[in-house]
Amino acid sequence: MNLKSLVAGALVAGIATVGMGGAAFASSPPPKPSTTTSRDSEFCEKWVPRLPALDTQRIRDEQQIDDLQKAIEVAKDHHREDLVEALERQLDEAQRDHATVLVEIAVIHLRCHV
Repeated sequence: MNLKSLVAGALVAGIATVGMGGAAFASSPPPKPSTTTSRDSEFCEKWVPRLPALDTQRIRDEQQIDDLQKAIEVAKDHHREDLVEALERQLDEAQRDHATVLVEIAVIHLRCHV
């Protein structure tokens, strides 16, 4: 009998503790979302001014990709497989550069809310 009373008392005490903690948590104000940290603000100060240059680079890369695709089509029409291979390597490099610029722009927009 004594063991049952002890277990029941511990159970009631545990429930009461959890209930009081839940009520205290519910009555407390929600935490304020943090604004940018100092690391983010340093990043934004450095990279936001570079956005126009990155956008210009993105446009230049898109034009280069279009030009290379047209040149590849012309080389294929003239059966210049050696030239096609060289142009395709240049196209791959231009597409990698373009993807890098797009990622940089996206990261700046995400971290700095620009």
